Amino acid sequence: MLLIRHAEPETDLSSGNNPPLSEAGRTQAARLAEALGDSALDRVVCSSMERAAETARPLAEAVGAPLVVEPELREIGLGRLWPWGHEEQRQWSQLVAHWQAGRTDVGPPEGESLDDVAGRVWPIVARHVTDEEAGTLAIVAHGVVNNVILTLLCPDLRADMGMRLEIDHTGIWEVEGSGSTFRVLRRNDTSHLAGGAPEANGPTA
Repeated sequence: MLLIRHAEPETDLSSGNNPPLSEAGRTQAARLAEALGDSALDRVVCSSMERAAETARPLAEAVGAPLVVEPELREIGLGRLWPWGHEEQRQWSQLVAHWQAGRTDVGPPEGESLDDVAGRVWPIVARHVTDEEAGTLAIVAHGVVNNVILTLLCPDLRADMGMRLEIDHTGIWEVEGSGSTFRVLRRNDTSHLAGGAPEANGPTA
């Protein structure tokens, strides 16, 4: 199974917290699709948020696999941390510090904690993982969501639940296994970008 973060989104706040891909992001998505075009993927699953869907569509087309959109794979709810500004960035850093200290039950005001995210994404992931007809999956989602999924799937990563994993735009994590016991084969592979555009910062990037 492949777990992939979406490509770089637009940073214009006029589109709210569901921006499309930037021009650089569309290039990243095309490079991802080209790099994985010969992969034996049987299903591409993605978040319903535009940046994830825009990343997943060319991949699904390249491998000739159906695209399944799962709204519950959306990025963490930021609550009052949106719109995103300097103060919100400061509060986000404090929140990540709580998570890294093991307080995964803490979330932003009117937003979601990591435990909340785990509670909604795990049933979706488990359904696809246990589907005998699913074959080899690729899941295209978000930085926080993929961090949660990886730490739930892989016992060796459980200690990294607090946002300690490196998950870049179109970074590919490859895992194999069954149930909730997977092992990592590839970590945050971005070799397909080969000197692409610099990364933006922030939880919705």
